[in-house]
Amino acid sequence: MAWRARVDFYWKQLGSEIEENTFRNIMDMKAHFGSFAAALRDKPVWVMNVVPSSGRNTLKVIYDRGLIGSLHDW
Repeated sequence: MAWRARVDFYWKQLGSEIEENTFRNIMDMKAHFGSFAAALRDKPVWVMNVVPSSGRNTLKVIYDRGLIGSLHDW
């Protein structure tokens, strides 16, 4: 299933819970390239991309896409 379909399904499930003039904070714990955040670009959400420091550092790609991110292991 493509990201767009996943995001549309997720958004449909939350539709009744989201009030006008509010926003949601989302944390993508294994962001890799920020694809999930990019798929949510037209939604009223704020996504923090977290790249595991024990893996490949892909923050440059995330930043190049105009997204925000952090390097961290939990």
